[in-house]
Amino acid sequence: MIAAEDITGTWLLIERGASESAQGELLQRYGAQSEGMAIFSPDGWLSGTVCRSDRAPLPGNADWHADAPADARLAAFDSYVSYAGRWRVENDQLITKVRFALNPNWVGGEQVRDIELLADGKMRLVVTRVWPNGERVSVWLDWRRAD
Repeated sequence: MIAAEDITGTWLLIERGASESAQGELLQRYGAQSEGMAIFSPDGWLSGTVCRSDRAPLPGNADWHADAPADARLAAFDSYVSYAGRWRVENDQLITKVRFALNPNWVGGEQVRDIELLADGKMRLVVTRVWPNGERVSVWLDWRRAD
């Protein structure tokens, strides 16, 4: 069984993948190479982010996003995911009670990921959901401890 102490700390995303049929959409949204960071604090807080590594800068004032065209802001939103909240480990699952999220629909709910600790010291988080087309898709993210 995986314990909270096994994953406490800071992790960097090194690779993502998905069920074969979802690979195309995954690459379109998050690019061929994604970046991310997950911080699991010992006091039970999580902050996690995943995004495309090649995100285009927003046009307009670099210090403010509101003057960027709506399509550019949508592309920025659609290529980035982030949430934070209280986390716990139960039955080899990471469960986060979401307090803050880029997607406001996640706030107040729980995000659940299966956890695997790989032989090379990496951690794999897996989320399985039914997509809008009815297909059951699993997406995995491999992480390594930050230096």
